[in-house]
Amino acid sequence: MLIAAVLALCCTGAATAEAPGQSISRFLHATWTSKDGVPAMVQALAQGPDGYIWVGTGNGLYRFDGVTFEYVPPAPDHPAGSIPVSALLVTRSGELWAAYAGGGGVEVYRGGRMVRTGMTEAAGEITELRQDKSGRIWAVGGRTHKALKRYRNGRWEAIDERYGLPNRDWVSSLSAARDGSVWIATDKQLFILRAGTNRFEPVGLKLGFGANLALDPEGNMWLSDSNGTRMLPDYAAGAHQARSDVVFPFSGPVRRTAILFDRDGNLWGSSFTSGIFQIDHAAEQSSAEGSISSYRTENGLTSNQAVSLLEDREGNIWVGTELGLDQFRPANLFRIEPPAAGAAEGYFVAADDAGAVWLASGTSLYRALPGQKPRLFATYDREIQALCRGGNGSVWLSTAERMIRLRGDRTAETLALPGVGETYGCAEDRLGRLWVARFQRGVLVRRGNGWHEANLPLPGRPQDIVIDRDGNPVIILDRKAIVRVVGTTARGWTSEQIGVSGLTGVYGGRSGMLVAGGGGLARWRNGRFERLAIADHPWLRGVRGVVQTAAGETWMVNNTGLLKLKTADLDRAFTRPRDPIPHDLFDEQDGLSSRTQRGDGLQIDAGGDGQLWFLTRQSVMRINPARLVRNAVGPPVAIRSLTADGQRHVDPTQIALPAGKTNLSIEYTGLSFSVPSRVRFRYMLEGVDKGWIDPGTRRQAFYTNLDPGTYRFRVMASNNDGVWNPNPATLEFTIPPTFLQSPWFALLVAVALAALFLLLYHVKVRTMAGHMRVRMRERLAERERIARELHDTLLQGVQALILRFQLVADDISPEDPSRRALEQALDRADTVLAEGRDRVRDLRMIGGSDDIEHMILEIARKQVFPPATQISIVTEGEPRPLDPLVWDEVARIANEALFNIWRHAQAKQIGIRIGFQPDRFSVRFRDDGVGISEDILHKGRRDGHFGLPGMQERAAKIQSRLVVQRAPGGGTEVNLIVPTTIAYSTTRRSKWRTLVTGGRIG
Repeated sequence: MLIAAVLALCCTGAATAEAPGQSISRFLHATWTSKDGVPAMVQALAQGPDGYIWVGTGNGLYRFDGVTFEYVPPAPDHPAGSIPVSALLVTRSGELWAAYAGGGGVEVYRGGRMVRTGMTEAAGEITELRQDKSGRIWAVGGRTHKALKRYRNGRWEAIDERYGLPNRDWVSSLSAARDGSVWIATDKQLFILRAGTNRFEPVGLKLGFGANLALDPEGNMWLSDSNGTRMLPDYAAGAHQARSDVVFPFSGPVRRTAILFDRDGNLWGSSFTSGIFQIDHAAEQSSAEGSISSYRTENGLTSNQAVSLLEDREGNIWVGTELGLDQFRPANLFRIEPPAAGAAEGYFVAADDAGAVWLASGTSLYRALPGQKPRLFATYDREIQALCRGGNGSVWLSTAERMIRLRGDRTAETLALPGVGETYGCAEDRLGRLWVARFQRGVLVRRGNGWHEANLPLPGRPQDIVIDRDGNPVIILDRKAIVRVVGTTARGWTSEQIGVSGLTGVYGGRSGMLVAGGGGLARWRNGRFERLAIADHPWLRGVRGVVQTAAGETWMVNNTGLLKLKTADLDRAFTRPRDPIPHDLFDEQDGLSSRTQRGDGLQIDAGGDGQLWFLTRQSVMRINPARLVRNAVGPPVAIRSLTADGQRHVDPTQIALPAGKTNLSIEYTGLSFSVPSRVRFRYMLEGVDKGWIDPGTRRQAFYTNLDPGTYRFRVMASNNDGVWNPNPATLEFTIPPTFLQSPWFALLVAVALAALFLLLYHVKVRTMAGHMRVRMRERLAERERIARELHDTLLQGVQALILRFQLVADDISPEDPSRRALEQALDRADTVLAEGRDRVRDLRMIGGSDDIEHMILEIARKQVFPPATQISIVTEGEPRPLDPLVWDEVARIANEALFNIWRHAQAKQIGIRIGFQPDRFSVRFRDDGVGISEDILHKGRRDGHFGLPGMQERAAKIQSRLVVQRAPGGGTEVNLIVPTTIAYSTTRRSKWRTLVTGGRIG
């Protein structure tokens, strides 16, 4: 966007006297041309309910968001070559209708594309599209006979002599009135189609060339043609006299007129040859004299050939010309004329106690009474060097030779200054003393009838003098120090003591003296300085003027622009200096024409009418705080496109993206046109962003490496005045998973991992089993060695001793008592020897692949169960050889289990089940005896007995599980389960079968 003219500076023709908001000079002007993407020849403008501004051009149809012009192609079956768009209409239902030149007919924008409406024999150029009260669409064919058409019941019909229109007339313009009537202006006369009728009636009004019709906000019909612009009588109601008879003439040739009323009743228009004109409250004007202001190329308009007019929803006026697009919007800052000739020398401003504002420029002095514009007050023979407020409604001005007091409309006093020199500032304190800062002489003070040089506690040349809130003078010295004089006492502070470098001004704030500079802002209060640093508040740098109003506002001016903030917020900031300070900025977007002056003296002051006057390098400007134009319309937000890996989706609302599209960008826009560069955004992608993202003014969001799923993107925007639209635009999109991201792949990976885990587990178990077998074989070999040693040494030796003692006993007489004792000892030795042989046999208890059942039967027979006890053994599965140590531990566990049954159970039935399963080996002992107590089951042992713990320990040695529990129906059940990898000598598979062997022992 190119800002062609920040502020309209002058008006041609007979303009009214300057007053806020009453002429075209009160509007800010901005332009867009081909350098900003505007296609050639803007012929039609419209704004849809979505907020976009639609632009019909010689190159086709575009939609505009304030930044970008986006081309909208015609319907696929559009006639070739008929590209120029000559008229636009947004219907009450919100649809956009576009008329194409070259016989292209009319199309409507639906579902994100243009659609044909079925118009046949279309005119070469359709100049207007209108909708009447009943919803019918009218198309005006322009400079062609029989070119008026009406769209009704889904089709177009020609409106010709059958409806009362002469074939020889060209239709120039059509407008629909509020009462339902339709007004038509031809190249010769005016016709009306009354509501409910089907025939046009002439009203007897002859027309000039280039007629155009428009309604004002009150419902009055207006006509503009080569004879001028005027209000029409309400012919439909039978009236013959308009409410206003003022005719506003054109100042140049008329080729084709266009008029528009804005929401305030101001009339805007063009004649196609002389730019545009504006009439404030046209219906209320009593005379055309001095009421018309115009704007042409010499004022900044892109072209004098203005074709189309539009007021958008924010109140901005748009003008389409042959070379671009112009925008006019209400301004808050106004440049003052005069003064104009003093830019090179700078300006001075001061307000007196009566509310008048005095302005000085070069040798000229101006005065502006409250509510009025400045008028020349006097011209002096020497340049004015300073201007300041005096007492009793007066002001002082200084030249190189004298001080002059002005009060009202006269000169009240003149004082000669000692010598000739430059005056940098002046001030009158509460005691009536006049203070003057002179470059060569320092600070002069007027006491009584003479001038005296002030004795200041700090050195330096005086730059300026101000009066604080208590009426005491404060002098700025070389931008490095200040001195405050109270009565006859002067006290000074350096910039280091103040905490602000590069001093630019001192101001008598309501809550304390304010000192500004390049390093920030300080306040003197309660005997100390409080500071606001530019590191925390960059916009406070170099404040050159401060005004605090009775409305509780503080206004500051610096190179950033004009700043507005609440005085309470400023006071609060000095107690919490790091917190943000809410403020508004008025800069070139609001009409600021230049940067602040670098000169000394007051830079901003308030008049008696509440308006603020401030100085820039190029002009004097004014703002009325009570009449600020504020944009209260929250901008609609639109999501323009989503681009995923190079594929762009336009105007998306809900999208299913191809699988694997994980990197995307989303373009969005805020449709606020007052100051598009100030539109700010917030967005959030739910499920990704933890909160709202603030991208500032950026209109695009980027996301990478998104996971598959459904996402919801939301974006909201604020306008140039910070008003947010509370209804975000939303976009929902889905990223399906690729095969590698699908649940089936995840399941496949899980199965593979599970299989790998099982394989690793199997390998680990086999490895552990192998290590265990090695240790078991080592233990078995050690047991066999011990058994051999016991048999070959101890038992053999004991046997030999027994034989020798037996020989001794045989030699002793049978009657000898010692023989009886010796024989008893030998009997005991035989018993011990037998027990020793049993233990050796136990150490060498090694079974085979088919003797586990026999081994258990032998153990059972050794327990000597009562004859009534029946024992049965069942073997399930194909018997397989057990590992020798497993066989041994099973035998010992079986021995202990049967011993416990024999000793404690009092059982009648004992069932033993041996299982050779593919995944385990098991032995179960079940009896129908008295059962095991809950206390023993809980403890895992009987007090003073170690049978059960021993069984558990033996099972643990072979990594097996031993379960002891009550049997169903009574009794006890002992179940030993040994894993396959531990139990069997080989791991070959075997078929399942059931072997029932054994019998009963009774």
